[in-house]
Amino acid sequence: MVLPFEHTNLLHSRYDVIARPGSAFELRRPPKIDLELPTNKSAAEYASFLKEKERKVGPEGFLDSHRYTHTFEVKELSPRVKTSPRRASSVETVVDLQAKIKKDQKDYEKRMKVVEDHMWQHKQAERELKRVEGDVLKKQRHVKRVIRDLENSIQKKTLEEDKKLNKTLQTQEQLQRDYVHQTEEKTKEHISQSAEYMQQFKDKTRKALLHESDAERQYKAKQAAMELVRTELERMNLEFTQKMQQKEEEQFKLKKELADLAIKLNMDAQKKRQMQFEQGRIGSETTRKRILANREADTTLEASLGKSEGGTRRFETGKRLLSAELNTTRSHLQERARDEARRLRDSLNLLEKNADVQRKLQEEAQQADLDLRSKQIDQKLQAHSLRKQQRLNALVRTKAVERHEKLNEWEERYLMRVDDDRRRKHEDKMKHFKVHLALYVQRVVGKGYKLDAIHCTCNVTLYNCCAAKFTVITGANSLVPDFQRAVGKAQQQEHSMYEKVRQSEYSRTKQEQVVKKMQDQLSKLKKKNSSTIREQMADSLQKEKELEYKLQREKAQLMKTTVDRETMYENIVKLRERLREDKYVMGEEEREHMRLQRIGMRTDGYLDQGHTLTSFG
Repeated sequence: MVLPFEHTNLLHSRYDVIARPGSAFELRRPPKIDLELPTNKSAAEYASFLKEKERKVGPEGFLDSHRYTHTFEVKELSPRVKTSPRRASSVETVVDLQAKIKKDQKDYEKRMKVVEDHMWQHKQAERELKRVEGDVLKKQRHVKRVIRDLENSIQKKTLEEDKKLNKTLQTQEQLQRDYVHQTEEKTKEHISQSAEYMQQFKDKTRKALLHESDAERQYKAKQAAMELVRTELERMNLEFTQKMQQKEEEQFKLKKELADLAIKLNMDAQKKRQMQFEQGRIGSETTRKRILANREADTTLEASLGKSEGGTRRFETGKRLLSAELNTTRSHLQERARDEARRLRDSLNLLEKNADVQRKLQEEAQQADLDLRSKQIDQKLQAHSLRKQQRLNALVRTKAVERHEKLNEWEERYLMRVDDDRRRKHEDKMKHFKVHLALYVQRVVGKGYKLDAIHCTCNVTLYNCCAAKFTVITGANSLVPDFQRAVGKAQQQEHSMYEKVRQSEYSRTKQEQVVKKMQDQLSKLKKKNSSTIREQMADSLQKEKELEYKLQREKAQLMKTTVDRETMYENIVKLRERLREDKYVMGEEEREHMRLQRIGMRTDGYLDQGHTLTSFG
């Protein structure tokens, strides 16, 4: 296998370039003239030897000898094996390169047509999805408007129910205030009646006490008098006998008066007890009547409150029904809104997928454009390499032709100089030969030999030919080193030029490999970056979706907590109202209880005084 950069040694390849075809141009040889001169035998043998070994010149160049009558021809250089990349070897001619360019352009147009068709289809799908998205948004707006109208109507009805409830509560408060006023007035009336009754009771008790005090004073006076009488009786025990009868009568009278006073005092005490009993009966009756009146008032108030509470419960039931209806309708509409939101999300997902497909198609179109540009660049590089190779081949052929022309020109010049020198030498030799021939003729004629003109002419011609052939052989033998030096110098130049061409081809191949490597790195980096960008976009979209879902959940939780807060606020407002009412009722009850306690304490004081007087009597 011959490598493109192999070059054999000049000493070994110097004579390998000689071609030896089967046919060559043969020079016409003059007819042989047999010279049978005994003195010229060695010369004839030498001349035949020279003819046999002579170096002839033909129109194609020098001939080595009669045995090898072939011209000197340089072998055509065998086509060198190119080490260029596959692209340069695949495109051989400009026509093939143009056909490949047209084929790549057609492939690019077909690919772009397919991409455009897909883009048009996805644009149609995107328009359909946009239309669906618009319909869903319209339905969502309609649902929101219906929810808003429903909430407004429910709110209006709730406000009306609240107004009715407030009116009922105001009526209840008015009834309670009227009841409290009536209770206060009755209490005041009862207090005044009790005070008047107690005043009358006190007057009667005072009168009875005064009467009882007078009787007791008289009783004590009588008792003291009786003690005095007894003392006097004891003192006058001695006088008993005289005044026994008188004193017994007086004692009897005093006992009788004492019995009358005891009866009178007992009757007064009985009257007092009867009066206390009557007073207690009247008080019990009054208390019973008051209790019955209070119970009747409480029953009336409870009936009124029951009626108002029935209205309140009815209003509360109406509010609950409205709230339940609102919640039911709202849940239904929210379900519809969620369905529409899901449809919207599906359409948005389809739009995103469509956008991804369109983006991929755009990337495919860009990739096709880049492939076309890469192919165009490769084709331009191939065309440049082809033109460079053609120019290099043309330059090599031109240099070879110029070298052959220069060699031919140098050969002609050298041959002209050699011919001139040979002609001058031949003329000198002819002059010398003529002199010797004249002397030879004179010697022959002097010895008595007869020579005809033809024999002389043949000898002269033979001598001339021998001299010429000797001169040519001698000159040719002197030209061989010069031609060897010229051929060696030309081969050295050709070798140096071949080395330069091989070095430039190696540099071009190396640079082309570097360019191809960088193109591969660029394509790999583009693919890697595109895959990384797609992954990052997918991750970003997934994170956005997760964040949207979390946001929706948090919004739902916020709505739930807001509703709970509103409900708790309403409950705490109601509880505060109820607590305020309870505090007011508790204050009223405490005041009434304190008043009743004071009245009870006063009554107990009066009863204690009465019991004390009764026990004392």
